[in-house]
Amino acid sequence: MKKLVTPFRVGLLVIAAGAFLVTFILFARKGGLSDRESTKVWAYFKDASGLSPKSRVQIAGIPVGEISDISLEGTRAKVWLKIRQGVDLRQDAAITKRSESLLGDFLLDLNPGTEQSPPLENGGQIRRVIDTQGVEAVFESLTQITSDIQQVTGALRQVLGGEKGTGSLERIVENLVRVSDSMDATVRRNADRLDTILANFEGVSSDVRNITRSNQAEVGRIVDNVELITRDVREVLATVKNIVGSGEGEFKDSVASLKQTLNKLDSTLGNLDEITRKVKNGEGTAGMLLTDEQLGQKFSEAVSDVSEFATRLTQLQTEVGLQSTYLVSQGRSKNSLSLRIIPKPDKYYLLEIIDDPRGKVETQVVQTNPPSDGDPVIQTQKVTKETFKVSLQFAKRYYFTTLRFGLIESTGGVGADVHLFDDALTLKMDAFNFAADELRYPRLRATLRAQAFDHLFVVAGMDDILNAQQRDSATQRLIAGRDFFFGGGLFFTDDDLKSIITATGVPSVR
Repeated sequence: MKKLVTPFRVGLLVIAAGAFLVTFILFARKGGLSDRESTKVWAYFKDASGLSPKSRVQIAGIPVGEISDISLEGTRAKVWLKIRQGVDLRQDAAITKRSESLLGDFLLDLNPGTEQSPPLENGGQIRRVIDTQGVEAVFESLTQITSDIQQVTGALRQVLGGEKGTGSLERIVENLVRVSDSMDATVRRNADRLDTILANFEGVSSDVRNITRSNQAEVGRIVDNVELITRDVREVLATVKNIVGSGEGEFKDSVASLKQTLNKLDSTLGNLDEITRKVKNGEGTAGMLLTDEQLGQKFSEAVSDVSEFATRLTQLQTEVGLQSTYLVSQGRSKNSLSLRIIPKPDKYYLLEIIDDPRGKVETQVVQTNPPSDGDPVIQTQKVTKETFKVSLQFAKRYYFTTLRFGLIESTGGVGADVHLFDDALTLKMDAFNFAADELRYPRLRATLRAQAFDHLFVVAGMDDILNAQQRDSATQRLIAGRDFFFGGGLFFTDDDLKSIITATGVPSVR
């Protein structure tokens, strides 16, 4: 029994150590913040070197988040950040890339923005990005400084080098020695006089000290006034020197120029007086804006509206998509071209042009005169025509669900989307064509869309789930009823289109 206790304890220790190791690895892979307790935002960087997933994001030196993902879009790096939900992010927030050490590590300093700006929603973009210079820029500056020092030393070598430079240095040293000897002899000859002068100066300074102590406030004001006077005199002298010049010819030219300047100044003052008088009396557009309070308020409101509209226009996103599916029972393909206009991340407007092989069923009235035996004079015929259909919808997202309504394939309809796995999988339901004669029930369609890669997706589903199949007697075309389909498509955002145009160039029209 004792022989089994020791192996049993060792086994428990190994299991505990393995569990701790697995837990640590999972925690390290997951990161410090989960999706529930963080807000995801993103920003574009021209240079993301030194940044990596889980790099620190801080405010005033305190960590408030981390980098969750970095991807390349065109020629810029798209960096996704996880920010703790307690941080109040605004739309004028700013992010700064800063070097953490000389080893090439970087972190992000976050400025959450001002209270006057609207809040930044989840999934929003930080537009103010400051890319600071790294270690390479520091070494480049040091290289430039070294080059400047070399130029200075080269200039000194040219001036002081050779026999001529040596002779100049010897003469300078001799002159300095001669001057110092003269000063020493002068001081020795006038030592008694210097002592008397210093004694007198000490007495004067003592008297001045007594005066300043008794009149300290007055002396302070005098010193201030003298300082102001000297500064004004210096400015006046500099101005006069610039105007008058340094020579006699320059003086005459300066006087003539001064007269012309005075004449122009007098004319300008007259015009300014006339303008201010008109503005004061409310004449002209500027006068009406300054004197009419109601008009000024309307002008201010108009400027504010234009600014708000420009802000919304710059934040507008567009997405162009192309989808093609194969209809199993129909035996033909269905193609569509879509345009999504996204003013905000939680809503969009959808415009689609669809080429549907089912076509459009129209009723025609035919009048025969004279009619055949047993046939009425007026007859109705149903004809299926090839035509494009149009969808125009408005969509609003609530958490993981998006609700849509509007025109669906040229008829009124509603739809709903359920987003799963961070929008990697989407279940779409559409109900439309509520008043078609050939349909017993409304047309109900279910679509499963999977985002396989960036800009690419695949779809599969069933169309017209509630109705039985009906075919055109003449062409055997399926015009109603259940039909399975599968296919795929691609989409591009406006940033992708800008990158493509930049890389390929816009073809010129000749």
